[in-house]
Amino acid sequence: MRGRKVIFAFSLMFIVLCIISHVYATPLTPKVLYQKISPGVVFIYAAQSSEGGSAGTGSIISQDGYVITNAHIFTQEGSRELVSNIQVFLKPERITGNPREDLVRGYKAKIVAYDIPLDLALLKIIDFDLPVDLVNFGDSDIVEIGDQAYAIGHPEQGGLWSLTTGVVSAVKADYAGVPGKDLFQTEASINRGNSGGPLLNEEGLMIGINSLIARKAADGLTITDVNFSIKSNVAIRWLNGLGYRISALRPAPPPPERMDTKEAQEQPPMKAEPVQPKDEPSPPEPKSEPEPKSEPKIATPTTPPKEDSKPDEPEPKQTPEQDNGKILTEKKPYNMDELIAGMKEMEDMMDEMRGRINQFKNRR
Repeated sequence: MRGRKVIFAFSLMFIVLCIISHVYATPLTPKVLYQKISPGVVFIYAAQSSEGGSAGTGSIISQDGYVITNAHIFTQEGSRELVSNIQVFLKPERITGNPREDLVRGYKAKIVAYDIPLDLALLKIIDFDLPVDLVNFGDSDIVEIGDQAYAIGHPEQGGLWSLTTGVVSAVKADYAGVPGKDLFQTEASINRGNSGGPLLNEEGLMIGINSLIARKAADGLTITDVNFSIKSNVAIRWLNGLGYRISALRPAPPPPERMDTKEAQEQPPMKAEPVQPKDEPSPPEPKSEPEPKSEPKIATPTTPPKEDSKPDEPEPKQTPEQDNGKILTEKKPYNMDELIAGMKEMEDMMDEMRGRINQFKNRR
């Protein structure tokens, strides 16, 4: 009888340990996090003309090919119209370091909705039917200063699908006087080309959307490691306001001594498929960007977007987020060939440097 009790006690302890190990998720290593999340991060190229365009980053948030990114990628100098010639490139199975080989999985995309003051845009990849790994939203309200942060993107003169690491350094509310535009400051390196990419926590959840960098103060003093990301909950509220039912995935709960009953409950996963109401007609699609013939799995927003969110009536380029030009570096037009050539030049410089090092070693 006693033997049975001992076996039962050990069995119960084993079950409890299994539950605890499942609930308290171990933070991902940078390598595992990158392997898991980077396939859902895309390279965006928005051509202003045959002479050049803008490069940026985005995150796939639904299997139908919806991508969250920055709106400023698509603005044009001296024009009220947004760029309409947009290409989205999926990450190859293996990064070679050669941009001509790594940028081969390209698709056309269009702007579904955008908000210039918030610097958010939602893209839809056209004729997209591939299964992909999603970048899920995390809850930015539970992020604290000092938490680990990771950024994936395509920095100018850097490598494609680059991973940078750092911590959350500070928070800013209502940035540049825009209500609800709340930011994280992070030391995870961000540069031109990272715009619109995800800022991730240790569990690979998107807690921010990389948007701004500060490189020079008003008096010309050089600034380093001051990078800003739009909090994920800002994007979630914006998407829900458009009618998309999006929620944040909750990370592992805190240790038992800090656990709150509500926090311990399981949170619903992100739902990227909004419910189409029966009594409300779908808002018309913009004339300049008609939907494909096949119906998307994500239904039209339950409430029509605001007038200032229509792609055919964009806001002026001068926006509060520029903060009188003191925080953002000057936007540089990209040419795809020049972009690739610039990355190749960096590779050639590295090869030349390695050659010189080898020559020095041989002389010794």
